[in-house]
Formats: sequence, structure tokens, C-alpha cells
Amino acid sequence: MTTESNPKPVRKTLGLTGITINAMALTAPGAFLWLLYQVQAAASFDGVADIWPGVLLALLSALITALSFGELARRYPEAGFRSAYHFADRFFARQKNPRNKFLARLGKFATGWAAHLYYWIYPGVLAAFMGILADYLLRYFGYQPTAFGEALLVAAFSAFVGFLALRGITGTTTTSVVLNTVQLITLIIFAVLAIAFRLINPASFSTSEWVYPTVTSILLPHSFNGVIFQAVLAMILMVGFESSTALGASASNAQRDVPRGAILALVIQGLFAYLVGYFVAGLALNVQINATVSRAPLGDLALQFGELLLGGYGTTLMVFFGFTVAIALLGGTLTAMNNGVRISFAMALDEEMPDVLGFLHPKYATPYNTVILLSTVCAIIGSAGIIGGLPVLMGIILASNFGAFLLYALLCLLTIVTFVGDPSFNIIRHVFLPVIGLFINIAIVIAAAKIGLTAGGVITQASLIALGIAIAWLVVSIAYYFVNRRRTASN
Repeated sequence: MTTESNPKPVRKTLGLTGITINAMALTAPGAFLWLLYQVQAAASFDGVADIWPGVLLALLSALITALSFGELARRYPEAGFRSAYHFADRFFARQKNPRNKFLARLGKFATGWAAHLYYWIYPGVLAAFMGILADYLLRYFGYQPTAFGEALLVAAFSAFVGFLALRGITGTTTTSVVLNTVQLITLIIFAVLAIAFRLINPASFSTSEWVYPTVTSILLPHSFNGVIFQAVLAMILMVGFESSTALGASASNAQRDVPRGAILALVIQGLFAYLVGYFVAGLALNVQINATVSRAPLGDLALQFGELLLGGYGTTLMVFFGFTVAIALLGGTLTAMNNGVRISFAMALDEEMPDVLGFLHPKYATPYNTVILLSTVCAIIGSAGIIGGLPVLMGIILASNFGAFLLYALLCLLTIVTFVGDPSFNIIRHVFLPVIGLFINIAIVIAAAKIGLTAGGVITQASLIALGIAIAWLVVSIAYYFVNRRRTASN
């Protein structure tokens, strides 16, 4: 196996600001707000989509998990791109008792399984989003892409991102600053226009013609099932903070700043971007836009804003927003693919995955087989998401998010078992908060699965697809585990 890498030492220049900005690179607030809204609007119970309360619940779950993650990141600042898998591996390495070692080995396996369910589907979801954005813009300008054309767009995008990943291009802090600044400024512009649209009401909508007639109808939950299911969908907005351990090598003080940066990234994106963004979107949505049918409901809103508030510049405003969404999706997909490649590479080095996934490119020192395989998976999942329509798109989002919730539950569990008996043990940080995080993550997954399987319609179709993907991956993982174990024993 080739193990050459760049001999130049990594400069430790990243402070708290740099880590926070880079930790925000995986999720793009404006992009997800544009392209996830149709899926969220379709997941309505009793005729109302509890989007805002669901986003809030997902944010609270992620924040509680991030506190546990911070404790582990502080304990293991060398985790790097291995992140949660490294935490599980360190716990496994500490065990001496055969029974404890077996249980720790199962925990390590479960961490790797959940990480792959999340990391390997997530880039495909983003590729599907890019295909949906392209399809929306092309149809607006009069083109009618065929199913083959849509799949070709997604495959080309996946191949391009894979090419960048193969070359070892990961983006710089400056790039992250620019992308996040553009996204947040765009959200501010959108928020101002949405509030003005509701207050001025240039279309003279009556109260009943607004999707959410009052402010409280946006903020307050309408049903338990609706909030839980929306929280599962919204977790895709919050994921990625755990990958901030990859910045440890460049951090001037990784033990202090990586945990803080992960939480700050969640607060900035979740609290200020998503909660505000979804609130103003709910304010402006009206009966002229069918959010469950339109592939980009917020693109339709931009057209309304431009035509009715800006004197006929709807197309210009929509294209401007669409361009920022496309740029954000490119950066987010590249980050997601690099994260997926890194976790597979780490597991291949530990012989938990096929050795071929650990081979490095002789020139770029990147796991080229893993990049090629993940790019192919990304293209397949993305194409299915755009061609299969709403049930498949929602299904792959749910599958990725199920993996994220389970991974985050394992992070909470790892925090407990890592620190119990340790001199630094603190009952609040190492038991109370992790237990709450463990309960919330597991409870949301179980409740959402039950709700999804009994709701009927597109929600049940999507839930069956998600569970099918998760079970299929579990079967493959268990099969490889026993085959690999038998091979190791024979050697």
C-alpha cells in the first residue's frame, strides 16, 4: 500500500474563527433552504407542515450532541479526519477484558456502519439537489430535460466533484469565508424581502391566502408526528460539526478551539441562518405557490419578490439566488465527499474495510479507489433522487439522516464510557448531558420510523426506501465483518 504524503509540515494557523468558518463548509444555508423545502412541505400532517418547530428540535438535538463531541475532541485532539471512528477505536484499544473488548469491537463496528450510512449517502443527496436546481432553472427558461438528461447532469456533477477530490482539493479558509459570507448575505436579502412582502402585501392576499396565516402558526407545533418527522428531515441542515476534528492538525490550539468551533458553527448556521430563514419563508409563502409540487418553492418566492416588490426584476433576482445556491452546493458536496473518503480510508487502514480503499494515488496522495467508488455511488444516488421524484428524494435524505442520528447517539454513548472512571470525570458533562443526547437521538429515530411507516402516502414510501437502504447496508456490513474476521483468524 502506498503511504506517501506531503512532506511539508502543516502550519498551525487556525484559530477559533478559522475553525468555525471551516466547520460551516459542509452545510450551505441558502442552498438547503431552497432545495429541501419541497420535501419538508410534503411531510405535512393534518394539512400543516411543522417545519420551523422540526428545525428547532433538530438544532437542539445537534447542540446537545455537539457538547458530547466537544468532550471527546478535547480528549483526543489527534482524531483528525477519523473523528467519531477514532473515538471508538481509542475506547476499543483501552480494553483488556475479553468481554469488554468484544463489546467495544461491536461499538467500533456500529460507529463505522452509521458513519458510512451518513457520509456515503449525503454527497448523493447534494448531487440530487444540484440536479434539481439545474432542472428548475432549465425548465424556467423553456428547456425540458429528459430523465436521461437529468441523470447525465447529476453524473457529470458527481464526476467533477470526484475529480476535485482526487486531486486533493479541499478548499481553503479564505474560500470558506467567501462562501459563507455570500450565503449569509443572500439570506439577509431574502429575509428582508420576505418580511417586506408580507407587510406590504403587494398582491393583496387575504389572511387565508397565506400558507401560515399568523406568526404563531409558523412557530408553534400543530402535531407531535409532524414535529418529529420534520426534525428527522431537518437533521441534514445540522450535520457536519463532527468533521471539525479534521482541522486539528492546522489548529493553533485544537483542544480548546475545535469543540468551541463545532458549537459556534451550529449556533450561527442553525440559530441565525436556518431558524430565521425558515421563519421568513413561512411568512411569505402563499396560495400562488404550491410548495409540494414546485422543486424550488423559494425560487418561486424570489420571482414574486422581484416582480411585485422590485419592479419586474423577478428573473434577475431568482437567477442571482440560484447562482449562489449552485456555488454553495459545489463547496458542500466537495466537503462531504472528502469526509466520506477519509472515513473509508481510515477504516481500510484498520482492515475494517477492503484494503483497496486505502491505496493512495502516487502523485496526489489521495485514496483514489475510494474517490472513484464514492463518486460512482454519489452519481447513482443523486440520479435516483432526481428521477425517482419526491418519494425517492425524501427516502435518501431520511437514510442519510438516520445514519447521522445513530452516529450522534453513539458519540453520546462513547462520551459516557470514555470518561467514567477517568480523573477528569464530571457527572454533568460526561453522564447527564450525554444521556439526554443519547435518548433524544434514539427516540427521534424510533418515533420517526414508526410515524413514517404508518402515515401513508409519500411519507411511508420514503420511509420504506430509507429503512431498506439502512438494512441493506447493515447486511453487507455484517457479512463483510464475519468474512474479514474469518480471514484474519485463518492468517
